[in-house]
Amino acid sequence: MVSQETIGIKETYIDNNLIYKSVNNKLFTGIAQKKRKNGHLVYEEEYKNGIILSSNLYYNGKEKRVSNKIIYNPNKPLVLLKEHKYNLEGEVFETITYNDDGIKILVEQFEREKLTYSCQYLGKKKNGIEYCLNKNGAKTQIEYRNGKKVK
Repeated sequence: MVSQETIGIKETYIDNNLIYKSVNNKLFTGIAQKKRKNGHLVYEEEYKNGIILSSNLYYNGKEKRVSNKIIYNPNKPLVLLKEHKYNLEGEVFETITYNDDGIKILVEQFEREKLTYSCQYLGKKKNGIEYCLNKNGAKTQIEYRNGKKVK
């Protein structure tokens, strides 16, 4: 494993969707972090050759726990691929998937690692099957086309 440089987010700058290290104006590879005065890690981003690969937003607490993780498209700077939202126990409770152009295509929600909701999207509109599992275990499926329910 290669050791990665860790610097403060304020030690970087963005130009043409690429991240550079301020001290030497070179494309940045490593981790850029934002910490509070008390040292609590709030947010960090991972870069390779100036391209953002992922970011983590952390819960405010004594432990270092991720609340949101975003994975970016390494071939298209700043375009989202996947977003994970975590509960305080560290379990994923929602995942949002994007296509190669960063357009939302799927939202999934989980309870204790079990899929309870899933809906296909085309951007902001529901497009495909919406699946729901209620508290009693009953399943519902509704089909949407371009945001409208298919009867």
